[in-house]
Amino acid sequence: MANRNLTEQVKIGLAMGAILAALVAFVFARLKDRAEKNKDAADFIKNTPVVKIGKWVFNAHQSFMAALLLLALFGTFNYNRYNSNLLLDGYDEYDLLHYYISPKYFDEIGYFRLLPAIIIADYESGPMCPKKAPVYLAQDENDYTRRSVSHALAQTDEVKSHFTDEKWQEFVHDVTYIQRHSKRLKCFLYRQLLQDHGFNGTPTWVLIARPIVKLVPVEFIKLATSLDLLWIIAMLASIVWAFGLETALLAWIFITISYSFRWPTITWALLRYDWFATMVIGICMIKKEKNAAGGAFFAYATLMRYFPVLWLFGIVAKGVHALITALINKSVLFDTDTWLGVPKRYFKMLGGFAAAMTLLLGLSFAVDGVEPHKASFNNMFAHVEAHNLSSMRQGLQVALTYRGETDLKLISTEKKEMVEENETIVRIGSLLMMLVLGLFMSRAKDWEVVGLGLIPYFWLTTSSYYYYSMRMTAVVIHAGDLKKSRNIVGLTILFGIELFCHAAQYLMPGNRYFLICVMGVLLAIYSLVMMIFLGVEWWKGRRHEPIKEEVADAR
Repeated sequence: MANRNLTEQVKIGLAMGAILAALVAFVFARLKDRAEKNKDAADFIKNTPVVKIGKWVFNAHQSFMAALLLLALFGTFNYNRYNSNLLLDGYDEYDLLHYYISPKYFDEIGYFRLLPAIIIADYESGPMCPKKAPVYLAQDENDYTRRSVSHALAQTDEVKSHFTDEKWQEFVHDVTYIQRHSKRLKCFLYRQLLQDHGFNGTPTWVLIARPIVKLVPVEFIKLATSLDLLWIIAMLASIVWAFGLETALLAWIFITISYSFRWPTITWALLRYDWFATMVIGICMIKKEKNAAGGAFFAYATLMRYFPVLWLFGIVAKGVHALITALINKSVLFDTDTWLGVPKRYFKMLGGFAAAMTLLLGLSFAVDGVEPHKASFNNMFAHVEAHNLSSMRQGLQVALTYRGETDLKLISTEKKEMVEENETIVRIGSLLMMLVLGLFMSRAKDWEVVGLGLIPYFWLTTSSYYYYSMRMTAVVIHAGDLKKSRNIVGLTILFGIELFCHAAQYLMPGNRYFLICVMGVLLAIYSLVMMIFLGVEWWKGRRHEPIKEEVADAR
């Protein structure tokens, strides 16, 4: 298996190749658009050979598609470090001690007893790292508190009272197997794990994961972690169906080069990319006018991680805009295509969203009750408090603390206080910007505005950098229509962010604060550039179309 530092360096070149590929795709999109109006030009592009390999003859676009495929395949080999073990054998012990153990023993440990139970199981089995982990991060309904390991051991009777003797022995076996069997969980990582904010999967995620982890013994845990690969394949197949092979190849390349995909490695964690895949599949459904299905997929993603609901902001904004426009023009507010001026497709989307939410929440309430949902919300709000920020967290609030530091490797207490002091004004400013964004989105296509949910997410939240794998939603909608200048600019910026991240990781290893903050600055630039493009498109639409036609356009 190749050294990770080497494969991360290779990603710098791959990111540069991705930018070049995007620019070439833009040129082809423009040429194809012009050729559609000129039959001779279309025939020339189609029939003129560029590459000949034996009996195989390829025109320019076919040659480009072959190059994209080769780039995607090389990126995949590099992502897996030129060895099948990463894909087929390994797994992330750190992550699975949270995401395999928690759903399997959720009835016994809930949200707040995981780390004490792991510490107790470890000590009963003979400490893996004696005297190496004196502190852990205790959690309750209100917040996280650093405590000594002895504090966890003092809870032995209380923790074990939630288990039967047989269940406790099973728990100890599973924990120590993941912790020690592969010998990859070093003591420094175990110490870090005990001070991690821990499991934050939603109760509905537990509902989906629990039958899987109960069915798959810990000795065969790789079967469970491989499910993410199936989600990724299903997502790419959906992109081919909705947008075409070229878009799917660019999306595939993005997976292989994105800094946010470096952890958790695909097939090394349990259902870490189900929400991500269903968001993209939802966009594909909306693109193909399967609006109820699109709403249902976004409901699933929302119940897995909560924040995907922000991706529906653009649709809500378009619906409100259509209603206000109808009222201003005093047009017919009820006909076969609209209800109260809002296109029927939005009600179909709402129906699919509501139906999936009702089904999944109903099952979760029936199995686990309401209390886990309350605990999950408390857990989420405590997790995003400014004093709980880490150097892995991304968002506009974090980016605005950056003052050009290159020597500050991790976020400091001073920076956390700065985020907390500015939190209210940044939130208010973001909400005002969202009003403007919603107006500008009113003339964009449905699937475009959903894909741009990245923007309000970045403005309003602070979340770990690996959740920014959902930049894929923007990558897909940009790559899906490269005739537009907006989309080639957006795609170039997004691939450029990956180029920066890997270059920073290579040139300034360990300097995570610098990397995350500059990445945030670049995302802020991306947000503003997209707003400018959308604003110009909105203004041009206003100038060339009478306002009374907007309702018809929205249908």
